[in-house]
Amino acid sequence: MAEEIRILKDFIEKEVPKAPPLYVSVFLMTKAAEGKTSAAEIAEKLEILESDVLKAWRYWEERDCFAKEVAQVSQPKAIPSERPQYSPAELSCYLKREDVKRLFQSAQQKLGKTLSSGDMATLFSFYDWLGLPLEVIDLLLTYCVSRGKRGMHYIEKVAMGWAEEGLDSLEAVEEYLQMRKEGYGAIMRAFGQGKRLPAPEEETYMKKWLREYKLPLDVVVTACERTIMRTGGVSFAYADKILREWHQAGVKSQADIAKLDEAFAAKRAQQKASEQPRQTAPQRQNRFINYTQREWDYNELERLEREKQREW
Repeated sequence: MAEEIRILKDFIEKEVPKAPPLYVSVFLMTKAAEGKTSAAEIAEKLEILESDVLKAWRYWEERDCFAKEVAQVSQPKAIPSERPQYSPAELSCYLKREDVKRLFQSAQQKLGKTLSSGDMATLFSFYDWLGLPLEVIDLLLTYCVSRGKRGMHYIEKVAMGWAEEGLDSLEAVEEYLQMRKEGYGAIMRAFGQGKRLPAPEEETYMKKWLREYKLPLDVVVTACERTIMRTGGVSFAYADKILREWHQAGVKSQADIAKLDEAFAAKRAQQKASEQPRQTAPQRQNRFINYTQREWDYNELERLEREKQREW
Protein backbone atom coordinates (compact mmCIF):
# COMPACT_ATOMS: atom_id res chain seq x y z
CA MET A 1 0.00 0.00 0.00
CA ALA A 2 1.36 3.42 -0.98
CA GLU A 3 2.26 5.78 1.84
CA GLU A 4 0.44 9.10 2.19
CA ILE A 5 1.84 12.59 2.61
CA ARG A 6 -0.36 14.91 4.63
CA ILE A 7 -0.25 18.61 3.76
CA LEU A 8 -2.45 21.27 5.33
CA LYS A 9 -5.19 22.72 3.14
CA ASP A 10 -4.22 26.20 4.33
CA PHE A 11 -0.68 25.66 3.02
CA ILE A 12 -1.96 24.53 -0.38
CA GLU A 13 -4.34 27.46 -0.75
CA LYS A 14 -2.09 30.24 0.55
CA GLU A 15 1.53 29.21 -0.05
CA VAL A 16 1.60 26.99 -3.13
CA PRO A 17 0.13 29.56 -5.56
CA LYS A 18 2.79 32.14 -4.57
CA ALA A 19 5.80 29.82 -4.55
CA PRO A 20 8.00 29.03 -7.57
CA PRO A 21 7.06 25.58 -8.96
CA LEU A 22 10.58 24.30 -8.38
CA TYR A 23 10.41 25.23 -4.70
CA VAL A 24 7.12 23.35 -4.38
CA SER A 25 8.78 20.26 -5.86
CA VAL A 26 11.64 20.53 -3.37
CA PHE A 27 9.14 20.91 -0.53
CA LEU A 28 7.27 17.77 -1.56
CA MET A 29 10.45 15.73 -2.02
CA THR A 30 11.73 16.74 1.42
CA LYS A 31 8.34 16.11 2.97
CA ALA A 32 8.19 12.65 1.38
CA ALA A 33 11.58 11.79 2.84
CA GLU A 34 10.37 12.94 6.26
CA GLY A 35 13.38 15.23 6.42
CA LYS A 36 15.81 12.29 6.35
CA THR A 37 17.59 13.29 3.19
CA SER A 38 20.17 15.73 1.87
CA ALA A 39 20.28 18.54 -0.63
CA ALA A 40 22.44 16.37 -2.88
CA GLU A 41 19.91 13.53 -2.95
CA ILE A 42 17.00 15.84 -3.74
CA ALA A 43 19.01 17.65 -6.42
CA GLU A 44 19.81 14.33 -8.08
CA LYS A 45 16.19 13.16 -8.05
CA LEU A 46 14.86 16.43 -9.47
CA GLU A 47 17.86 16.87 -11.81
CA ILE A 48 18.59 20.37 -10.52
CA LEU A 49 21.50 22.10 -8.81
CA GLU A 50 22.14 21.49 -5.13
CA SER A 51 22.21 25.28 -4.68
CA ASP A 52 18.61 25.42 -5.97
CA VAL A 53 17.56 22.98 -3.26
CA LEU A 54 19.23 25.14 -0.61
CA LYS A 55 17.48 28.26 -1.96
CA ALA A 56 14.15 26.45 -1.79
CA TRP A 57 14.77 25.39 1.80
CA ARG A 58 15.63 28.97 2.78
CA TYR A 59 12.47 30.18 1.02
CA TRP A 60 10.25 27.87 3.08
CA GLU A 61 12.15 28.52 6.32
CA GLU A 62 11.59 32.26 5.95
CA ARG A 63 7.85 31.60 5.73
CA ASP A 64 7.85 29.26 8.76
CA CYS A 65 6.40 26.54 6.55
CA PHE A 66 9.30 24.20 6.54
CA ALA A 67 10.94 24.30 9.95
CA LYS A 68 9.97 20.79 11.01
CA GLU A 69 10.85 19.10 7.72
CA VAL A 70 14.16 20.89 7.13
CA ALA A 71 15.34 20.66 10.73
CA GLN A 72 16.38 17.04 10.23
CA VAL A 73 18.04 17.59 6.84
CA SER A 74 21.80 17.90 6.54
CA GLN A 75 22.67 21.42 5.37
CA PRO A 76 25.80 23.54 5.15
CA LYS A 77 26.80 25.17 8.37
CA ALA A 78 24.61 28.15 9.19
CA ILE A 79 26.59 31.30 9.89
CA PRO A 80 25.08 34.16 11.92
CA SER A 81 24.47 37.13 9.67
CA GLU A 82 26.45 39.67 11.71
CA ARG A 83 29.97 39.38 13.03
CA PRO A 84 30.10 39.99 16.80
CA GLN A 85 31.87 43.05 18.19
CA TYR A 86 34.54 42.74 20.87
CA SER A 87 35.50 45.42 23.34
CA PRO A 88 39.19 46.15 24.14
CA ALA A 89 38.64 44.51 27.53
CA GLU A 90 37.38 41.31 25.88
CA LEU A 91 40.33 41.23 23.48
CA SER A 92 42.74 41.69 26.36
CA CYS A 93 41.14 38.74 28.09
CA TYR A 94 41.43 36.54 25.00
CA LEU A 95 45.07 37.58 24.54
CA LYS A 96 45.87 35.81 27.80
CA ARG A 97 45.39 32.53 25.95
CA GLU A 98 48.72 31.33 24.55
CA ASP A 99 47.17 29.83 21.39
CA VAL A 100 45.38 33.10 20.55
CA LYS A 101 48.53 35.11 21.24
CA ARG A 102 50.52 32.84 18.90
CA LEU A 103 47.92 33.31 16.17
CA PHE A 104 48.16 37.12 16.40
CA GLN A 105 51.97 36.99 16.35
CA SER A 106 51.90 34.74 13.28
CA ALA A 107 49.37 37.04 11.61
CA GLN A 108 51.63 40.07 12.13
CA GLN A 109 54.55 38.26 10.52
CA LYS A 110 52.53 37.03 7.54
CA LEU A 111 50.74 40.34 6.93
CA GLY A 112 53.86 42.37 7.57
CA LYS A 113 52.21 44.86 9.91
CA THR A 114 51.20 45.47 13.50
CA LEU A 115 47.63 44.34 14.06
CA SER A 116 45.12 46.96 15.08
CA SER A 117 42.41 46.17 17.61
CA GLY A 118 40.00 45.89 14.67
CA ASP A 119 42.28 43.37 12.93
CA MET A 120 42.55 41.30 16.10
CA ALA A 121 38.78 41.39 16.57
CA THR A 122 38.24 40.19 13.00
CA LEU A 123 40.75 37.36 13.32
CA PHE A 124 39.33 36.22 16.64
CA SER A 125 35.83 36.26 15.16
CA PHE A 126 36.92 33.56 12.72
CA TYR A 127 37.40 31.34 15.75
CA ASP A 128 34.51 32.57 17.90
CA TRP A 129 31.96 33.43 15.18
CA LEU A 130 32.78 31.09 12.29
CA GLY A 131 34.05 28.22 14.41
CA LEU A 132 37.31 27.75 12.52
CA PRO A 133 40.13 26.12 14.51
CA LEU A 134 43.09 28.43 15.21
CA GLU A 135 45.45 26.30 13.09
CA VAL A 136 43.03 26.58 10.16
CA ILE A 137 42.95 30.36 10.59
CA ASP A 138 46.75 30.42 10.46
CA LEU A 139 46.69 28.38 7.23
CA LEU A 140 44.02 30.74 5.90
CA LEU A 141 46.39 33.67 6.36
CA THR A 142 49.16 31.79 4.57
CA TYR A 143 46.81 31.03 1.68
CA CYS A 144 45.65 34.64 1.29
CA VAL A 145 49.18 36.05 1.47
CA SER A 146 50.34 33.52 -1.17
CA ARG A 147 47.73 35.01 -3.48
CA GLY A 148 48.98 38.51 -2.80
CA LYS A 149 45.94 39.39 -0.68
CA ARG A 150 46.62 41.01 2.69
CA GLY A 151 43.45 43.07 3.14
CA MET A 152 41.33 42.03 6.09
CA HIS A 153 38.12 42.35 4.06
CA TYR A 154 39.35 39.76 1.55
CA ILE A 155 40.64 37.49 4.33
CA GLU A 156 37.25 37.63 6.07
CA LYS A 157 35.46 36.73 2.83
CA VAL A 158 37.66 33.67 2.35
CA ALA A 159 37.18 32.68 6.01
CA MET A 160 33.39 32.77 5.57
CA GLY A 161 33.70 30.61 2.47
CA TRP A 162 35.80 28.03 4.30
CA ALA A 163 33.34 27.97 7.18
CA GLU A 164 30.43 27.38 4.78
CA GLU A 165 32.39 24.55 3.19
CA GLY A 166 32.87 22.97 6.60
CA LEU A 167 36.66 23.12 6.42
CA ASP A 168 37.29 22.52 10.11
CA SER A 169 40.65 20.72 9.90
CA LEU A 170 43.99 21.11 8.18
CA GLU A 171 43.36 17.91 6.22
CA ALA A 172 40.02 19.19 4.92
CA VAL A 173 41.59 22.49 3.88
CA GLU A 174 44.47 20.78 2.06
CA GLU A 175 42.05 18.53 0.19
CA TYR A 176 39.86 21.49 -0.73
CA LEU A 177 42.77 23.60 -1.99
CA GLN A 178 44.13 20.67 -3.97
CA MET A 179 40.73 20.18 -5.57
CA ARG A 180 40.50 23.85 -6.55
CA LYS A 181 44.05 24.03 -7.88
CA GLU A 182 44.29 20.76 -9.79
CA GLY A 183 40.67 19.67 -10.20
CA TYR A 184 39.12 22.96 -11.27
CA GLY A 185 42.14 23.78 -13.41
CA ALA A 186 42.02 20.46 -15.28
CA ILE A 187 38.29 20.78 -15.89
CA MET A 188 38.59 24.33 -17.21
CA ARG A 189 41.42 23.23 -19.51
CA ALA A 190 39.31 20.32 -20.77
CA PHE A 191 36.70 22.88 -21.75
CA GLY A 192 39.38 25.00 -23.43
CA GLN A 193 38.95 27.68 -20.75
CA GLY A 194 42.24 27.31 -18.90
CA LYS A 195 43.07 31.02 -19.03
CA ARG A 196 40.06 32.19 -17.01
CA LEU A 197 38.66 31.59 -13.53
CA PRO A 198 35.41 29.61 -13.24
CA ALA A 199 32.15 31.44 -12.62
CA PRO A 200 30.31 30.70 -9.33
CA GLU A 201 27.75 28.48 -11.09
CA GLU A 202 30.55 26.56 -12.79
CA GLU A 203 32.25 26.06 -9.42
CA THR A 204 28.98 24.64 -8.09
CA TYR A 205 28.97 22.02 -10.84
CA MET A 206 32.63 21.12 -10.33
CA LYS A 207 32.22 20.89 -6.58
CA LYS A 208 29.33 18.48 -7.06
CA TRP A 209 31.30 16.23 -9.43
CA LEU A 210 34.44 16.10 -7.31
CA ARG A 211 33.18 16.36 -3.72
CA GLU A 212 29.60 15.12 -3.80
CA TYR A 213 29.86 12.43 -6.48
CA LYS A 214 33.54 11.80 -5.60
CA LEU A 215 34.30 11.03 -9.23
CA PRO A 216 37.96 10.65 -10.28
CA LEU A 217 39.30 13.71 -12.08
CA ASP A 218 40.08 11.80 -15.28
CA VAL A 219 36.45 10.63 -15.47
CA VAL A 220 35.21 14.21 -15.13
CA VAL A 221 37.68 15.41 -17.77
CA THR A 222 36.45 12.69 -20.16
CA ALA A 223 32.86 13.93 -19.74
CA CYS A 224 33.97 17.50 -20.48
CA GLU A 225 35.82 16.41 -23.62
CA ARG A 226 32.77 14.51 -24.84
CA THR A 227 30.65 17.56 -24.18
CA ILE A 228 32.86 19.63 -26.48
CA MET A 229 32.72 16.95 -29.20
CA ARG A 230 28.94 16.58 -29.06
CA THR A 231 27.86 20.18 -28.54
CA GLY A 232 30.75 22.08 -30.10
CA GLY A 233 30.96 24.39 -27.10
CA VAL A 234 31.28 24.78 -23.32
CA SER A 235 28.25 23.39 -21.51
CA PHE A 236 28.57 22.54 -17.83
CA ALA A 237 24.90 21.51 -17.82
CA TYR A 238 25.48 18.96 -20.61
CA ALA A 239 28.57 17.58 -18.85
CA ASP A 240 26.54 17.40 -15.64
CA LYS A 241 23.95 15.23 -17.41
CA ILE A 242 26.68 12.81 -18.54
CA LEU A 243 28.31 12.69 -15.10
CA ARG A 244 25.00 12.27 -13.30
CA GLU A 245 24.26 9.19 -15.43
CA TRP A 246 27.76 7.83 -14.85
CA HIS A 247 27.45 8.44 -11.11
CA GLN A 248 24.14 6.57 -11.03
CA ALA A 249 25.76 3.73 -12.99
CA GLY A 250 28.60 3.52 -10.46
CA VAL A 251 31.36 4.66 -12.81
CA LYS A 252 34.73 5.00 -11.06
CA SER A 253 37.27 4.49 -13.86
CA GLN A 254 37.94 4.65 -17.60
CA ALA A 255 37.29 0.90 -17.74
CA ASP A 256 33.77 1.49 -16.39
CA ILE A 257 33.18 4.11 -19.09
CA ALA A 258 34.37 1.66 -21.76
CA LYS A 259 31.90 -0.97 -20.52
CA LEU A 260 29.03 1.52 -20.72
CA ASP A 261 30.11 2.52 -24.23
CA GLU A 262 30.18 -1.13 -25.33
CA ALA A 263 26.75 -1.79 -23.86
CA PHE A 264 25.36 1.32 -25.55
CA ALA A 265 26.89 0.34 -28.92
CA ALA A 266 25.46 -3.18 -28.68
CA LYS A 267 22.00 -1.85 -27.84
CA ARG A 268 22.14 0.61 -30.73
CA ALA A 269 23.21 -2.11 -33.18
CA GLN A 270 20.32 -4.29 -32.02
CA GLN A 271 17.86 -1.43 -32.54
CA LYS A 272 19.19 -0.77 -36.04
CA ALA A 273 18.88 -4.44 -36.94
CA SER A 274 15.27 -4.53 -35.79
CA GLU A 275 14.47 -1.39 -37.80
CA GLN A 276 15.75 -2.78 -41.16
CA PRO A 277 12.86 -3.38 -43.65
CA ARG A 278 11.98 -6.99 -44.39
CA GLN A 279 12.81 -8.30 -47.87
CA THR A 280 9.72 -8.35 -50.09
CA ALA A 281 8.74 -11.72 -51.51
CA PRO A 282 9.18 -12.08 -55.30
CA GLN A 283 5.99 -11.53 -57.27
CA ARG A 284 4.28 -14.63 -58.54
CA GLN A 285 4.34 -14.75 -62.31
CA ASN A 286 1.22 -15.74 -64.30
CA ARG A 287 0.75 -16.64 -67.92
CA PHE A 288 -0.31 -13.12 -68.88
CA ILE A 289 2.76 -11.53 -67.38
CA ASN A 290 4.95 -14.19 -68.98
CA TYR A 291 3.35 -13.63 -72.40
CA THR A 292 5.86 -12.21 -74.89
CA GLN A 293 4.32 -9.89 -77.45
CA ARG A 294 5.12 -10.49 -81.10
CA GLU A 295 7.27 -8.06 -82.94
CA TRP A 296 5.74 -7.10 -86.34
CA ASP A 297 7.64 -6.01 -89.54
CA TYR A 298 5.24 -3.47 -91.08
CA ASN A 299 7.27 -3.13 -94.31
CA GLU A 300 6.95 -6.86 -94.97
CA LEU A 301 3.21 -6.68 -94.39
CA GLU A 302 2.82 -3.94 -96.99
CA ARG A 303 4.83 -5.96 -99.53
CA LEU A 304 2.59 -9.00 -99.07
CA GLU A 305 -0.50 -6.83 -99.41
CA ARG A 306 0.70 -5.44 -102.78
CA GLU A 307 1.40 -8.92 -104.17
CA LYS A 308 -2.11 -10.03 -103.27
CA GLN A 309 -3.61 -7.08 -105.10
CA ARG A 310 -1.70 -7.96 -108.30
CA GLU A 311 -3.06 -11.49 -108.21
CA TRP A 312 -6.57 -10.10 -108.13
